[in-house]
Amino acid sequence: MNDIEQKQKIQYILDENGKLKEMLKEDAIPVENPIKYKLKNAFEVFLQVPNSDNYWISNYGRCVNNYNRKDKNTFYEHKCGNVHYTIHWEDKRGDVWKRDIFCDYLVAEVFLVQYKYRKRVWHKDGDKSNNYYKNLIYVSNEDLNMLRKGKVTWDSLGMEQEYIEYENKASYQARHIYNSIRTRCKYTKEDKRMGKCYDEATMCQEWLDNPTSFVKWYLNNYYEVDNESMAVDKDLFGNGSKVYSPENCCILPQGLNTLLSNCKRHYRDGQTEKNVLPMGVGKNGKNGKNKSGKYRGEITLASTGEFIKLSEWDTPEQAFEEYKVIKKADIRVVAAQYKSKVPDRIYKHLLEVDVEPY
Repeated sequence: MNDIEQKQKIQYILDENGKLKEMLKEDAIPVENPIKYKLKNAFEVFLQVPNSDNYWISNYGRCVNNYNRKDKNTFYEHKCGNVHYTIHWEDKRGDVWKRDIFCDYLVAEVFLVQYKYRKRVWHKDGDKSNNYYKNLIYVSNEDLNMLRKGKVTWDSLGMEQEYIEYENKASYQARHIYNSIRTRCKYTKEDKRMGKCYDEATMCQEWLDNPTSFVKWYLNNYYEVDNESMAVDKDLFGNGSKVYSPENCCILPQGLNTLLSNCKRHYRDGQTEKNVLPMGVGKNGKNGKNKSGKYRGEITLASTGEFIKLSEWDTPEQAFEEYKVIKKADIRVVAAQYKSKVPDRIYKHLLEVDVEPY
């Protein structure tokens, strides 16, 4: 099966252990009445709540509505967790109806197959605020009582739970990123649309020959940091390499990606390390007039946003050494701020990042 056929016939989902899994796209149910709303990740899907024209629930337990919105393309997002919702809808006669339901039961209703004698919902991890659909399982009243009393565990019951899979945008998102990287790698010095940091950037042969291998790598490594876009980075693990490859690349929140980009000297036309000062260093004096013959570093701390003028030094090399100490310390503080948000291997490697003058 060639890559085009794969793209058309394969969908990626996460299994019950959070591992990437392939399924035939024909086995996934198309999403009716889709909405444009920022997704938690590439695997999230919003489904319209049954019998309602204005409420949607996601497989991650997020509920949104446009019930009272004049602009039906904007949405109110409800609280998540161990909460209940009041769903409003109007019938054909214009009568308003209401339905109260807990979030976990609403998720289960839409994304879980229900069984004849199992109508109660149990959270596998015991956390009633975690309404991710594959954390839920239908049980009987008797089973629920035993589970609550701690006499059994859900897996000891030996019951299977089938989940309903809908079409998601995981492959689409990964291929959009792939095409963006390919565009960077086709960049030439005559093309002014890209920054000079992409000079000579290339993509490894494995990803060039088989885009599906990139899709799998991306989805296997993808994670989210709240309120930040995510970027494919080749600098943290690439050790100066210009090649986008599984060995060199990782996924970083934009804040960390920008931080690492600011650890490298970017030259304008005609500039080289021979005719410019080290990174972070300038001539002391108003408007760059070096009346004192001194040099000093300047830094805006990524960890606090504070701008600091450093000490005066006789040489640019001395000024850079001070700048380097402060910059590396700032990187480590930022790494600590992201410690609980990024994979452990990324956090540990951030502690080893060096800062070069050019």
